[in-house]
Formats: sequence, C-alpha cells, structure tokens
Amino acid sequence: MAGPYPPATLDCLPFDVFYQIATLLGDRDCIHLSRTNRAIHELMNSDLIARKIVESSPSFFLSGAVGANDQALKPKSTLFFPVYADKFRDADGPLQSVLAYSKEGRTALAALSGYRKAVGHRFDICEAIATASPYAVAMLAYAADFVYHQGVLCYRVAHEIRLLNVHHGARHEQVLNLYEVIPRLDAVLQEETPDAASRVKSLHCSNGIVVFRLEGISAQPDSLVAIDMAPRQSRHKRLLFHKPIPSSGPIVVRHSRAYLWYGVFVETLGSQGAWLCHGVDLATGETIEIQLEQVACGDLGKTICFEIHHDHLYTISTQVISEDDERFSSFYHWSCFAPRNKTRKWRGRLWRRENREGPINDMWTDLSIRKDEATGRPMILECRREWPNGNSENHRTTYIEPLPTPAELQADHPEGYSESPLIGDDSDNEEAGPSKDPVINRTYEHRPEKRLRRNYHPEHEVSDDPIDRQEFIYAYTKHHRYDLASSTFIDLVNDPTPQATGVRVQDRLRLRTVSRKPKCPIDEEGTAGIPGLLFPPTLLDPNGLPIQGAEERFVSRGVHVWPSEKPPTELQNLLCPDQRSGVVIALADERSLIYSISCPGLPSQHKALILISFDPALHLPTLRPLPPSEVTGSSSDGHKGMFPPPVPKPKTSSRGLIQESDPLYQVIDRGYWLR
Repeated sequence: MAGPYPPATLDCLPFDVFYQIATLLGDRDCIHLSRTNRAIHELMNSDLIARKIVESSPSFFLSGAVGANDQALKPKSTLFFPVYADKFRDADGPLQSVLAYSKEGRTALAALSGYRKAVGHRFDICEAIATASPYAVAMLAYAADFVYHQGVLCYRVAHEIRLLNVHHGARHEQVLNLYEVIPRLDAVLQEETPDAASRVKSLHCSNGIVVFRLEGISAQPDSLVAIDMAPRQSRHKRLLFHKPIPSSGPIVVRHSRAYLWYGVFVETLGSQGAWLCHGVDLATGETIEIQLEQVACGDLGKTICFEIHHDHLYTISTQVISEDDERFSSFYHWSCFAPRNKTRKWRGRLWRRENREGPINDMWTDLSIRKDEATGRPMILECRREWPNGNSENHRTTYIEPLPTPAELQADHPEGYSESPLIGDDSDNEEAGPSKDPVINRTYEHRPEKRLRRNYHPEHEVSDDPIDRQEFIYAYTKHHRYDLASSTFIDLVNDPTPQATGVRVQDRLRLRTVSRKPKCPIDEEGTAGIPGLLFPPTLLDPNGLPIQGAEERFVSRGVHVWPSEKPPTELQNLLCPDQRSGVVIALADERSLIYSISCPGLPSQHKALILISFDPALHLPTLRPLPPSEVTGSSSDGHKGMFPPPVPKPKTSSRGLIQESDPLYQVIDRGYWLR
C-alpha cells in the first residue's frame, strides 16, 4: 500500500491558488512570507502578486459606496460628516496595503513595472523608521532658513535661495539670486544692503514653486512672493504672485502647481480676530477671499492646521469662539474650500474626546492633516499627551480620523453649503441616555469606548515598566512627530553624554522611536476567551452586527534609540557639530528627517542642515562607510577644520533668474553610510 500523503505545504499549491492567498495579505505579510523558504521566495518574486498588492486598497474607500445599513441610517440632510466617518470606520475591511498612494506605488503604477521593487522598497523604509535604523546621515548644507516638502529641500544661503531634490540625490541645485528679484519687488530694498536677504522668510515649497515672505521696513507692509523655479520659464513668468500682507500675526501657505492658498490672522476691534483665507489661481491671478467662521486664533500645528488636497483647502480647528454646546465634549471643526469659487465650501465637525477623559498637556499636542498612503484620503492626525481620568501618569497617544474627499463632498452637495447642523446635542444632558433618533444614536458610537484600535495608538501600555520607556522631558525633545505608514512615534532628543566630574557635558542628539504592529488574530493565551480561537470583535453597529476591524489587536515593538550609547566620534560630531545643540528646527517626510543645528565656523545666522535618511535607495556621491574609530571621548577636536567651506558658484544657463550649481553637500563632503 502506498504510504500516507505528505503534509500539504503552501509552496506545493498551484500558482493560481497561491496567488489568491498571497494577494489577500498585506505588503508586510508578503515580505515576511517570502522569507520563510526559497520556494516561496521565488513565488513571491512574481510581479503579478506584487502588482495586486500595490493596487489593493479597501474598496469602500475608493468607491464611496453606502451599504444597506448606512442607507437606513442616513438622514434626509447629510450636512454633517459623521455619516461619512461611520462609513470609513465601520464598513471597511482591514487595510490591505500602504502602497497605492505612496511615492513608490505611484512610480510603479505609472511605469507599469517594478511592483516587486516598490513593495520591498516601502517595506525597508517603514522598518528603518520603526526600528530607528537609518541608512545614511549627511550634512547637506548650511543655511539661514529652510523648508522641506515633497523630498525637496529649499534653503537660503546669504542672498541665494537653493533647491535640492533630496529623494533623487540630485547632482545639481537650482539657485535663485535674491538681489535679482528684490529690486523688482520692492523699491525700498533696491539697495543691496548686507541685511537685505535676511528680510526673506521661506514659507513653503511645492511642485517647483517657492513662496516666501519679504519683510518691509519703516511703514512699508510685508509682501508675499511666489517664484516659479521650474526649468524653461521666461523671466516674466517667474514671478507668479506678489501681494502685500499684514506685517504682524501668523501666516500659513499651501499651494500646488496651479493654485495657491494663504491664510492670515487679522485682529479686528471688538472681537478676537479672524482667519482670512485667500485663494489665488496662479495662471490667471484671480483671487477669492474666505473668512473662517467660528474659529478662534489658536496655535498653528496645535489647535489649528491647514493643508491642501487636490487644490482644495482643508482646515481643522479644535477651538471655536462659542463653546456653549461643547461643555462636555470636544470636536474637530473642519472646513473644505473649493478653488476659484468662494461659495463652494463645506464644513462640519467630528467627535474628538470627552472632557472627562482627563486633562491634556498642551505642550506635546501636534495637529496635522496627512494623506493616507493606502487610500489617498486626507486624515486628521492628533498626537496629545493626556492624564487619563486625572491619574498621576500622563501618556502620549495618536488619534486618527478620516476626512471626506472633495469628490465625495461635491457628489453630495455640488453647490456647497455654508451651514452645518451640529449633532450630538444630547451631550448637554448626560442623563438623557440614547435617543431613538438614529442620527443622535450614531454620536454615541463616537464615545471613548467606541474607538477602533486602528484609530488610536497609545505610545505605551499601562503595564509597561516606566524604566523601559526611556522617555525624555519636553525641554530635551527637539522634534516629535508620528509616521502614519509605519505607525511610529519619532522623537529627536538631546541625550547629553555622561562625563566625568569636572568635565563639561556635551550635547548628543539621538533618535527615539516607538512603533506597533498587528497582533496575531489567534488568541493563543486566551485573554479574550477560549485559547486558540480568533479574537472576537468588541464593537457592534446599531443593528447589533459586529463591526469589521473591531477584532484587531496590536502589539508594541518596544523602544528603539539610535545611535548607541557609545557611537563613533565621527557620527556624534556630525549629528551634533557643536558642544551645545541650541535651538533645533526639524522637518520630516515619509523617508527623511532634516534639522538645522548650530555649528562652529558658519556665517552669522546660519546653521548646519543635517539629513537622517531611512531610504536605502538614497544615492549621494559623497557618502562613505562610517570608519571604525574609538568611542566618543571628551575631546572636541572633531569640530575643527570643518567650516567655512566655499559656496559653489552657479553655472551659466539659459534659465534667466534661475541658474544651476553644484550641490553644497559636495563641497562640505561629510556623510556616511550606516549599513
């Protein structure tokens, strides 16, 4: 008789069956699966599987369909956003991919090839961020001012504005001589005084357009200037926008290639002031003006934020002028403004938290709007440190809320609307209980016990040992943000080097990350029921049915700190060139962190710009392996002889005001591969 059949294994399945299984996995699971054995590795190298992974996104996000249950609960007037929010929160399945709208995914989809490379590349970047394991560090430049967006570094050196494409490792920089621009913009600054360039403050850089603020003198107002740095533009088309703006008060700028939005806060007599948002068509110069209603001034990035999405301006505020109906609950007040039409605007609010959840440490609050790389949808991200229920310990948690896209808003309300009924009036009466009105009942789903785990990420579990958290106080935290793709808290902290008695302590900058990953769906320990079964869903919809995603669990990947306690001298002196770090300004995107720091030997008001890259594909010709050396000592000899390097002269070109030059990082020549 024939012996027993060999055990069935995954790599023995026909390819079409294996394909159906593999394409149901996320990108992380596919990478891990490909590393189990050689046979599966060969199968997973198929571009057919990788393409499906890149293209896969929750169908509910893309179609905007409304299920039967949602139709039954959808009120006659959908002028409020919780109807959309419930669709995103309750009706979608687990996220399949974070690649569909990522830079790697878009590149592969545009080329119709390289899908396997895109999956591996994005995975490597996320892993590097989550584990605080950068691939390279370099000094890119020194500057008096800088902005960083879309992988492009825009910085000012003396009277020059220079653009460097960091993601592509550009071998050339675009250079704009401000002395060629300023006399044409403001007659007051016609004289090339030494401090003329210091009146320029970079505000934003996107799609090859640089926007900066030009300070006036005496009674002259400030000016907002937009310059097109793209190649092959005539001189008269370089200056896209030049308008006076108030000299005092905050200003925020967001723009695309075709449209520019800027908001200024204007103080008015007898009131708290108001935000005025201006939209400018860069092709025609047509301008619209919109006032944010019922929104207090607030702090940019903490209680109010602005972002552009498909030329539409999104605003989020956690503070309103009138708080009569928010004594017990707090909301995100959102607005969306369409370009070229000041009457097409949408606004509403999303439940944020209950005031009884505990006080907030406002210093740590970070409010922003990000694009989800899986769906392309704008998302509210708020990181705040709270004292839960008024306890003695405070914890940092990131909360995530989706926003409607312009297409969805226009589909439901083509002409827009200016008033939005505010739901949740039952919050004024805590003893009223759930109402029979299905609309009000949906507000109860937004209470703390109804948050899906995927929509909030606590930095630490309550059971974690405080010693293992390696936390730093706010004064020693130079920069903090949350990376959505890798679910990671990223901190740039000052951890001074321990020194012997009587020796001056030297500042030391380090990265600290805390990440999480999905937990195995099988309850192996029996924490929620019978061991060996799947985790049950913990939330039900209004019809009593389990909500998809409510069964998800997550586990922390622990705290990672880089570099080690005893890094090489060259690395520490590069990360912190001076004995004292001083004021550090940092900007980051999905694959890089750039910060400015004091450095000896630089011109006045200039700082060094340090790049920490998590991209294994970064190619800078000056990068070299980190040399083996003794661990850091108390000597500061590594700081000597580094500056001031010469600034390369721009090369002659046919671009008029815009010329090309060798990158400043080639002259500085200080960068290392780390692995």
